[in-house]
Amino acid sequence: MGLNGSRGIWAFRGYGAHMRITGGSMRGRILASKVTDGVRPTTSRVREAMFSMVGQDLSGVTLLDAFGGTGLLSFEALSRGATVTTVERNGRAARGIQANAAELCVRLDLRTSDARSVLGTGTWDVVILDPPYADDPVSWVAEAASAVGEILVIEHNTGAEMPARVGGLSLEKTRKYGDCSLSVFRRGSAASLEEAAVIA
Repeated sequence: MGLNGSRGIWAFRGYGAHMRITGGSMRGRILASKVTDGVRPTTSRVREAMFSMVGQDLSGVTLLDAFGGTGLLSFEALSRGATVTTVERNGRAARGIQANAAELCVRLDLRTSDARSVLGTGTWDVVILDPPYADDPVSWVAEAASAVGEILVIEHNTGAEMPARVGGLSLEKTRKYGDCSLSVFRRGSAASLEEAAVIA
């Protein structure tokens, strides 16, 4: 992945704490996208934790970022070598993602669509979900299960309880970061099916 070396539009103030890429070949780069109303950027602490769980070297990995928002998670994955599909239904936010991709000289498959519509169109090695906290995270895991080749990571409100199994996915771990939690599900991981809460 090439970088053009110029700061260009990267000098926006006020976004460094949340909009800086934390790892990989683009580590330290700051995205210039303004945060669209209703978009909740994932903090740097949580992003670092997420990619520690998923892997720092994602070369050859296909990844779906089903709630693109600012594009931060997509660019974190691209920086680590993944081939990324990003879904963002808000046109303004999608244009911001595309502008940052052009500035960084990277490519992603950006789909201005609803997450549910895209989840049924294929399978990715890794699926990342960051739905609105008001949504039921378990229903989103169930919705996404068929699209997951190996790992699903969902960011959700810490108060939400995640079951041991959802469809064909087994809960591997949940980590809490204040009001935010990350839950990692894996396809085919060992789990006690007798004790698991199975959701069709």
